[in-house]
Amino acid sequence: MKKIFFTALIIFLLPLTVWAAGDSANSKLIEIEQDIYGAEQTGAILDRINRLEKDFSGKNLQGNMNVRINSIYEILYGNIGTPSILAKINAVEWNVYHEVSGESIIKRLEKIEREILGKTSENTLIKRIDTLAQASFGTEQIPLAEMQIPNDILIKVALTKTIDSKTLQVDDVIDFKVAENVFIDGKLIFAKGLRGKGTVASVRKAKGWTGTNGKIKIDFQTLKCIDGNNIEIYVGEESKKEMTAQEMISGASLVGMNLNDDWNKVMVRGKNIEIPAGTEFFVQTKKTVNIYGLQLETADLNFNEEDNGGLSNVED
Repeated sequence: MKKIFFTALIIFLLPLTVWAAGDSANSKLIEIEQDIYGAEQTGAILDRINRLEKDFSGKNLQGNMNVRINSIYEILYGNIGTPSILAKINAVEWNVYHEVSGESIIKRLEKIEREILGKTSENTLIKRIDTLAQASFGTEQIPLAEMQIPNDILIKVALTKTIDSKTLQVDDVIDFKVAENVFIDGKLIFAKGLRGKGTVASVRKAKGWTGTNGKIKIDFQTLKCIDGNNIEIYVGEESKKEMTAQEMISGASLVGMNLNDDWNKVMVRGKNIEIPAGTEFFVQTKKTVNIYGLQLETADLNFNEEDNGGLSNVED
């Protein structure tokens, strides 16, 4: 009887296991399409995979659908033994504009191609990036080098959209981006424009009749570095000290900091908090991480030191 029950249990659980693996691959497929094309694509999954493979290298990869999706995922994001596609396009875009946009890879490539080559290309993504690397760096070998990001590196970031305690809900996603380039030992690690995400940890709507202010607290979680990796971040003591020193009232409000009396006078009792897009604040890296950093020429470093006042440069 026990044997029959155990066999039935395995048969019952097996479809769930297969479904979970497929769901994971499908979520990766959607993420890939959003980063490359700007949106999830429609149609049969096999057709979508074939299109990605054609756009990447012009060749079909080996294996079943899940294996092929995982292979594309590693090429785009992996940074295993060699810089990923995302690392390379970020490096090329930064080398041209000294900023990385949040647009799809296709749009970014087309924009750079028009401005450098005078026209867009029909080649694969890999060949297009190599061509642009040659044009902007003088070589197809982009100077991305393995390095380590220490914990508690400060990064100035900015909101990309206005947020309001009147409309926010707990667990809402909050988007922000790097406001100033960050360097370590002559290598770019966080490029201006790279995106990050957080969630609303708590929110309190204003109550005019009691004079209760609106309140927002955001849990800032990840920020992309130059090689496309999502780096864990948080608002710790170093971030709070910097925001206090620079009197970042709105930025401090984002993380529920206790404002001093002078700052509190700015807040109107019984009103919701509205924090506009572009509001700057500081976050810091949570732990030591190995990444690929972009090795810069002296002229690039000097340009950014003047542009940022040297605040974001870190030397070993």
